[in-house]
Amino acid sequence: MDKLINYQKPAEARLFALLLTFSGGFIDAFTYIKCGRTMAAAQTGNIIFLSAALANHNFLGVVDRLGSLIAFIFGLAMVSILHAHLRTDYWRVVCLLPILLVGAIIGFLPDSFPDYLMVPAVSFGLAMQSAAFSKIEGLGYNSVFTSGSVKKAAVAWSEYYFHHDRSQRSAAFSYLMIVICFTLGAIISAQLLPFFRMKTIWIATFLILVTDSSYYLTKKNAKK
Repeated sequence: MDKLINYQKPAEARLFALLLTFSGGFIDAFTYIKCGRTMAAAQTGNIIFLSAALANHNFLGVVDRLGSLIAFIFGLAMVSILHAHLRTDYWRVVCLLPILLVGAIIGFLPDSFPDYLMVPAVSFGLAMQSAAFSKIEGLGYNSVFTSGSVKKAAVAWSEYYFHHDRSQRSAAFSYLMIVICFTLGAIISAQLLPFFRMKTIWIATFLILVTDSSYYLTKKNAKK
């Protein structure tokens, strides 16, 4: 495990990035399937669905997607505010608390709970997760959607294989692992949802809790 955690920059540790990305894919698939094809984090998809809902005069569809988009933006802004005003090195720990709280609560809710209330809360939490942990070993990535990682993985592997740029090998591997973890998270979420219903989200919530706790302990040990 030590090899997966950079004690100089624990927020960029590969282990934390992979756990958060798995959880991001897991939760995004959960909301997409459970909440009428509304994505908690992949706002590109939500904008497309929002446009379709407008064209079809689907008011509820517009509300669902717009709520997710606005909440995601507020979540990103909140990370900047916390980073600027919290007088602690553990501000990233605080940034994961909203998605932990939201995930814990959702598991107790009935299947009939309104999507337009649940999805924005998840979007807010995932946005904070995304902004607080945004690098893997010095490389920019996103833990809650994977389009950018697919592109970066393809470019890095191309540079490595076709231009023999060995400096790209580590980046290519990291981005490939990010894409795989996101995909696995989404697939497993989809498979478990019919059995565990709303409680399915607790799996991702637990992994985020493990990440948050491990990050806190790593930062604390690094100061000794």
